[in-house]
Amino acid sequence: MLRRALLCLLGGLLAAAAAPAARAAEAGAFEVDLFKTRFEHEIAFRAAAIEVAWGAENLCHNATEVEPFVLWSVHSLKKRLSAKELDILRRATGMDEHWRVAWMDESAPDALNLGDVVVAINDKPLPGGSTRIDLGGLFKGGSMVASDDQGFWDVLLKAREQAAEGVPMVLTLAGGRKLQVDTQTGCAGSVTASAFDADPDQFWRQGSQRAKIPANAMLEARSRDEFRWLAAFGTYFQASENAIGRAKATEDRSTAFVVGKILMLAVPGAGMLLTAAEAQAERTLAVDSVVGSADLFANEVVAALGGDPAAGLRLSERMLANGLKVDAVLMSEFRRSNASEHARRLNALQAAQAQAAADAELAERQAQEEAQKEAQNRPLVLQQRPGG
Repeated sequence: MLRRALLCLLGGLLAAAAAPAARAAEAGAFEVDLFKTRFEHEIAFRAAAIEVAWGAENLCHNATEVEPFVLWSVHSLKKRLSAKELDILRRATGMDEHWRVAWMDESAPDALNLGDVVVAINDKPLPGGSTRIDLGGLFKGGSMVASDDQGFWDVLLKAREQAAEGVPMVLTLAGGRKLQVDTQTGCAGSVTASAFDADPDQFWRQGSQRAKIPANAMLEARSRDEFRWLAAFGTYFQASENAIGRAKATEDRSTAFVVGKILMLAVPGAGMLLTAAEAQAERTLAVDSVVGSADLFANEVVAALGGDPAAGLRLSERMLANGLKVDAVLMSEFRRSNASEHARRLNALQAAQAQAAADAELAERQAQEEAQKEAQNRPLVLQQRPGG
């Protein structure tokens, strides 16, 4: 009996000792999953930003060549992580201090693989990061103290400019291997968002070069259309200076904003233009300041890329319901009303276009069938041989 009691006591002590370790392992697994999810959201957003840049080329005040890949490093972080957190990030994502390929379009070279380390672009080495206070890149208020990846963007944006001038973009991989990549014309500048952001509620821009979407908004996005909507919202502020000028001029004259025609966007790879709103060029919808104009711009970009123009509205309503702090992107009641009406009109236009395309296809098929019947019913004329 005594022996059995001692064994039970020993078992209980071992179980009690193992419990903290089990809880620690469970907590570690949760953190790994959290970091992995945040990283995936950021990469989905960065990929959407490239797709929007390509698709919105015709809208841009300045255009350049845009690469078909996303590079990521811990130097992309907008928040300093502890050594433990960096270790969790590496285990969750496979990323580290090197600039690695985190996403690539199907047009990227076959020899380029996810996870490849890129050490230079056009023979310019990719730098690490640093920390600084950036007062010049603010959209409004405050200051941003963060890990700075400006050195990386200096190299990449220069390579884009060179590609626009006819100089091929060449990646140097770890080990010295070089790959030439085909670029595609898109909006100049870049829209970014960091899943690990010291200021997750702030939106800011650096002139026409860069814009940062609040991390809270990017992490709340759930669909491809919502990621694209956020990317298009940021693109408006840097790539379409003419649109901003028109919006401000209109606001000076009236409380109404003239949206104009549906944006003429070429969808990459689809060979389709969304052009059917010339007759409604005088649509007027009230907006509050330039951010309201960006809402409508983003609605139209998503629609032109074949998505749901109400994606941004749903995202904003969800952020509002969850009580998220999101600078600039979160719509006021006034903006939501305008965005809703705008999306309704775009959906109606999409439906009309789809019906027109279906009617045209049906008419063409019927014409072909009639032509075949006519050919079959035409009397056969036998030709006689000469002298027959």
